[in-house]
Amino acid sequence: MPKSASRTDSSSVDRARLSQTVVSQLSRAIIAGEFEPGSRVSEPTLSTMLGVSRAPIREALIELELRGLVEFDPTGHTRIPALAPRDIEEIHTVRLMIDPVAAGLAAERGTAQDFVVLEANIAATKSAKTLADVSRLDAEFHDRIVHAAGNRRLLLCWNSLRDQFALWLTQMQLRREAVTHRVRQDTVESHHKLLEVIRSGNAKRATEEARRHVASWIRLMPRVPK
Repeated sequence: MPKSASRTDSSSVDRARLSQTVVSQLSRAIIAGEFEPGSRVSEPTLSTMLGVSRAPIREALIELELRGLVEFDPTGHTRIPALAPRDIEEIHTVRLMIDPVAAGLAAERGTAQDFVVLEANIAATKSAKTLADVSRLDAEFHDRIVHAAGNRRLLLCWNSLRDQFALWLTQMQLRREAVTHRVRQDTVESHHKLLEVIRSGNAKRATEEARRHVASWIRLMPRVPK
């Protein structure tokens, strides 16, 4: 292979890696609530903030738009989504289809290691002190259940929704002044109950419990105008 071709291939790989690094950094920051909902983010500002050129920033923003973490307005500007009642309703409608199926399959296929990881997540939630930690751990708990289900196509569906679910958790929590003991306790208790049902191996009960768990969040959703 000509040396020039080798250098080109290496450059392309390095650029792709840099773009994915930027995607990871920005997605974590957005989900952690470091950007105000509805605020504009510009390529020059992000380039300076992350210390990279604008090309990987542009590529990262395209991927983040597909994941629902940024949106391009009609003028071409990039903004952080401010999830509206309709968005939240759609997220939970899809979750009501994914989570119960995942829990039922996890009851049948979950391994001891899956349950260890889920227990560790609950333990970490007990001591969570920030909004970002609560949101991250909540999303990770449900992520691990979907992985434990062992269904690749279900996982693909969840992956397309996961970041938007985590973003909703953050934006919902931002309406609170602090992460209260009650918030943590409610999350810990509901997750522990769901895990115990899954660990029992009863797929039907696990499906029903997951449906109840997701439905319980509906009371926190703003009403959608008719």
